[in-house]
Amino acid sequence: MVKPERRTRADMVAAAAIAVAVAVVAAVIWWTSDARATESRRAASPVPTLEPAAAVPGALKQLWSAPDSEASEPLVVSGAVVTGDGREMQGRDPVTGRSLWSYTRDLDLCGVTWVYNYAVAVYPDARGCGQVSSVDARTGTRGPSRTSYADRHVTLSGDGTTVLSAGDTRLEMWRSDLVRMLSYGALDAPLNPGKSASPLCRFVSAAASSAAVSVLEACPGKADLRLTLLRPAKEEDTPDVKYVPQKGLRDGTGARIVGVSDTTTAVYVPTPKPRVDIVDETGATIDSTVVTGPPSADATMSRAGDLITWWTGEDVMVFSANNFQYKYTVAASGPNAPVGPATVMAGRLMVPVTGGYDLFDPNTGAPDRHIPLERPPVRGPVVPAVAGSAVLEKRGDELVALGG
Repeated sequence: MVKPERRTRADMVAAAAIAVAVAVVAAVIWWTSDARATESRRAASPVPTLEPAAAVPGALKQLWSAPDSEASEPLVVSGAVVTGDGREMQGRDPVTGRSLWSYTRDLDLCGVTWVYNYAVAVYPDARGCGQVSSVDARTGTRGPSRTSYADRHVTLSGDGTTVLSAGDTRLEMWRSDLVRMLSYGALDAPLNPGKSASPLCRFVSAAASSAAVSVLEACPGKADLRLTLLRPAKEEDTPDVKYVPQKGLRDGTGARIVGVSDTTTAVYVPTPKPRVDIVDETGATIDSTVVTGPPSADATMSRAGDLITWWTGEDVMVFSANNFQYKYTVAASGPNAPVGPATVMAGRLMVPVTGGYDLFDPNTGAPDRHIPLERPPVRGPVVPAVAGSAVLEKRGDELVALGG
């Protein structure tokens, strides 16, 4: 029989030293980790499903308000109203504004958006605004996360099935599990041999659907902008690309992408006369609609049911979501002028106007009635949405809920 080994005092001291070292390293990792810097509060019970409103209220009054500096529009996700401000994203009760769950980090938010049943918060790190976390909006539990290279300032948008994160030099599109479907633009280091790490062009404007991304680019040595149409492909970093030159369209003229529906893109073109061009996936312009005047810098698009509405700063242009077919324009009527894009509630198109809301038949644009509402002065657009029986308004850095 082999004689068992005996541990010496030196062996025991060495083992203790190793255990202490492992504990110290673990403590340091925890102390500097994202987990320590994150505070996540779950909902006490699942957020109830919202019931669609049976009718538009006859009158509106303010129910509650909350800071919401990091979302570009009111976010209603799985029954919760999602707001983002400072370092915190919260899910709120649509009627009372009470916080149902929250997610906080030790960094200021880059932005907040949504995809499927997840609220999505984006935070910065040394590589830009690429720390992405999701929260199940019904329960407040943590969902998928990702990290990637990004610009230091990004604009987030989502259609419920995908998220677009776009900066000045790089953009990415993520699906519901936050896996990257498409990337385009600058990289901190080449992913593949021979792939340039430097941006060739600066992104002027970008928008996406779940099927395509469109971006207006200003390229070095080129006088005109170009429209780049992107489609997801087998490899996320090598999407299908179609370049569409924009002859005579210069940077700084206010040209922008209004929106993308399926694979059709609406582009605002200022010359030779202000208009919205509708461009199909081949790069062909299939329709154009004249705009009454140059849009403001705050011009804003919204998806309202089967419609896409674009507030130009003066009017609201209404398009079908099917290939961006133009339907009608809601212009100022008497003292009431549109102050933002539209939403749909109980089968009525609701356009925020100077003195409240004007209601229309969404199919024909025929006027229905006016709901008076007093608002304080608002910088930028009033962006509405509906959460059950409540009407939400994004007013600058504030979210306001209205009810009957």
